[in-house]
Amino acid sequence: MFYKLTKLLLTLSLLIFAGNIYSAEIKKDEIIAVVNDRVILRSDVNQEIKKIEKTVFVKEFANLSDREILDKLLEKMIMDSLLVQATERYGINISDIAVENALKQIAQRENVSISQLRTNIINSGKNYQEYVEQIRTKIAVEELFRTQFYSRIRVSNDEIENFLKNEKARGVVETEYDISEFVVIDESKTIDKFNIDKMYTDLSTLGFEKTKSKYIDFKTEINHHGKTKETSLPDIFVSALRNLGADSYTRIIESARGYHILRLNNVTNGGQVFVNEYKVYHILLQPDVMTTENEIKEKLFKLRNEIKDIDGFINYAKRYSSDKASGIKGGDLGWVRVSGLVKEFSEVMMKTPVKKISDPFKSRFGWHILYLENIRSVDDTYTIMKKNAEHQIRINKAQREREDWVGKLREQAYIEIKDF
Repeated sequence: MFYKLTKLLLTLSLLIFAGNIYSAEIKKDEIIAVVNDRVILRSDVNQEIKKIEKTVFVKEFANLSDREILDKLLEKMIMDSLLVQATERYGINISDIAVENALKQIAQRENVSISQLRTNIINSGKNYQEYVEQIRTKIAVEELFRTQFYSRIRVSNDEIENFLKNEKARGVVETEYDISEFVVIDESKTIDKFNIDKMYTDLSTLGFEKTKSKYIDFKTEINHHGKTKETSLPDIFVSALRNLGADSYTRIIESARGYHILRLNNVTNGGQVFVNEYKVYHILLQPDVMTTENEIKEKLFKLRNEIKDIDGFINYAKRYSSDKASGIKGGDLGWVRVSGLVKEFSEVMMKTPVKKISDPFKSRFGWHILYLENIRSVDDTYTIMKKNAEHQIRINKAQREREDWVGKLREQAYIEIKDF
């Protein structure tokens, strides 16, 4: 295989120089193609041939003649030149830091250090600086496509839902719910909603059987569906079950038959993901010209030691917190996730025991103490599935627009290929 690559280099010389290869002409670097205001030289093509990896050659070039290989390679070089010119027109500049990060990722994938990566590249016969610039160019082209296509694509919720339905139809996505159902039969809708709400409240404390016995004056039934595929359930059930954790109850679901309350016993999915959410309160104090950071910290220690319970925390938050949005609610931040918080806050929150107050800590917003009321685990599978679906739809749309744009880019360019 490498013999064919070596032979190809010689063939290129022969194709370009029909005359005596030992003549003085061979020392000249010939122009093979003009791409707008840039040129592709014989030496450029020689270098491109030398860069072809063995695996790539087997996959893309092995069954082609020498001339077909040269034509395909030249076409690639023309498109590469057009894309580089486009990045320059759009003012896309890639920093040394971005290139360094890309090199670190390559080194990590190959399980070597940066210095060892450099050594490996040099030992393979490549010019390390040229390799680095190739990485820079690749990042620039990727950034061009990201900014001009991917980031501008709009994806509707209907497109996401249709994508997921098609994936389910193909068996790619298949969620299975283990559910029990409590039904209050009321086709005429004569039962007062107060009684329905009361039954719902009792279900969470008494369970299905005791609740049914308690409301013997109403026509109710209990159905244990067991494991049921999502595609077999009514849409109103699926909608209520989404983002629900195991051992939880859905909201009250109203249908033509009456009222339904589902208990989710378990949910299985190949890509099932549970995420912790934290019910947290905080008090924020910010230093000013009259108050030092140490004084702020001491004040928070004093407040923490004086607070006896959640009610005390709420009162102090309303009185002292600099975070007015949460302070008016007693410091209540609601149910939050680690991903939505600054690192300093999330780290302290995760370490704080439930029903306890943290020590004072600092973030970029100022100094805090927090109270962790509770933690719950939420099934985030469907949310992640939707995000993945949106990403894939955007990629597919961007790819189509990209192909059209690249085609027009070549059509509108001045390209002259010399005879060789």
